[in-house]
Amino acid sequence: MSVTVRKKTISNGRQSLYLDYYLDGERKYEFLKQYIFRRPKDNLEKQHNKDAIRLADSIRSKREIQVNQTEHGFLPLIPKNLNFLTYYERFVESYPKKDIRLAYASLKYFKAFIGKNELKPADLTEQLCIDYKEYLCKRLNGETPANSFSKFNKMLRQAVREKILPVNPALEVFNKKGKGFTKDVLNKAEIQILVNTPCGNTEVKRAFIFACLTGLRYCDIKEVTWGHINNCNLKINQAKTGKPVSINLNTSALQLLGIAGLKDVKLFTLPSHTAILKVLRNWAKKAGLQKHVTFHVARHSFATNLIIYENDLNSVSALLGHSSLVHTQKYVRVVEALKEQAVNRLPELSF
Repeated sequence: MSVTVRKKTISNGRQSLYLDYYLDGERKYEFLKQYIFRRPKDNLEKQHNKDAIRLADSIRSKREIQVNQTEHGFLPLIPKNLNFLTYYERFVESYPKKDIRLAYASLKYFKAFIGKNELKPADLTEQLCIDYKEYLCKRLNGETPANSFSKFNKMLRQAVREKILPVNPALEVFNKKGKGFTKDVLNKAEIQILVNTPCGNTEVKRAFIFACLTGLRYCDIKEVTWGHINNCNLKINQAKTGKPVSINLNTSALQLLGIAGLKDVKLFTLPSHTAILKVLRNWAKKAGLQKHVTFHVARHSFATNLIIYENDLNSVSALLGHSSLVHTQKYVRVVEALKEQAVNRLPELSF
């Protein structure tokens, strides 16, 4: 069963593009809200026509797949009254993994991009996905655009599995991770300044400094118990990757823990993540640090300082629980950049 793109002449010398096909023996007309100039006057109007026709043909191709699948009883057409933003919300609410904050963030960014409370599945085109990718890249830094688009793409794949969508419109939209490494890191002296500076929440302070000394992520710090510690060693399965990591605790880390408790008792009693961010921001400001301090900065600082003090890359990778040296290599680039900055800050000599 074929689907055809047709043109209907309207006002102002334009033509409206629409689809013409049969479904269950009934003829269907689907207007695409795409318009072309009947007699283009210049190159700009000619290019507009090419883009509109290309988009219409892309929609036609996907609709033809839907029609043929429906005719053979495989897949119903997308319900026209379905609000895809509602589906996205349900996807996030039932998201099972530990990085659910990224899923909520991706939904927030997509809603801001759409700028309205409703999105029909038919409007979820490849071009919209491309525009969304560019929107993220222009407004966000580091790996956030790629991470957000990845969660968006994950939702689309789920929609295909649930037969909400016939195909993934972002299947050929690639969003490479941003280059560079933009997170702030704290050197040994700055960590010492934080140790010496009073903090509004002593548990947050203890946990953050402990993360600076162990490299544990926030999702692991908030769940680690005394049962994970054996003498001077901490062993835990990472929440993000599920992979085990073993860390030897130095004297400073052990002092932060204090008197041992029962195996199922958590090491730290922490408030919500939002409250933690506020505490860290105020603490860093009070300490006079001109850096954006988040909990993940502690992990970055741990890795960077290990490399600065000449630990080999394999050891650093093992302590961070990385599955590949590729992930650890970025910290080497950070250290090289810090060394370059240090040299550049030397005063110029006069000859």
